[in-house]
Amino acid sequence: MSANLLQLADELTAALTEFSKVQQIIQDANERIGEPPPDTFEMYALGGILHDLYHGMEGICLRVVKQIDQREPIGSSWHRDLIDSVSHQIPNLRPAVISEETADLLEQYRGFRHHFRHNYGFELSWPKLAPPWRDAPTMIQKFIQDIEQFISFLKMMSS
Repeated sequence: MSANLLQLADELTAALTEFSKVQQIIQDANERIGEPPPDTFEMYALGGILHDLYHGMEGICLRVVKQIDQREPIGSSWHRDLIDSVSHQIPNLRPAVISEETADLLEQYRGFRHHFRHNYGFELSWPKLAPPWRDAPTMIQKFIQDIEQFISFLKMMSS
């Protein structure tokens, strides 16, 4: 079991390295775009970045649930159930993977992901896009901090 926990810790560390690249992409995008509101083309790009941001966070959480909890979320509300699951501890198995605060922030991105995937990009509006875009750097920092803490737990349990 300890080898599996170490392997998961290594996988999560690698996934965080990839995920943290979104942070730089957001900084670069803010420099390129300048003062909001962005035009339609820019909103397409920003929406895609936010979609990738959520996808990366969800993928990391899903990996934990599959490998530690030994289950895969199913059903029409599995995205919401995943966030709920990783924000709570499972007694005698694992602590919460992310904090309640991070889970609340993540909900905003889950909702945006749904909107982005199920609508045309030209339907994006700056009032809808601005809050998750503005909060993205904070979200990324909180998520990385939570996952790094969980990685420390995995390493502690494997020794």
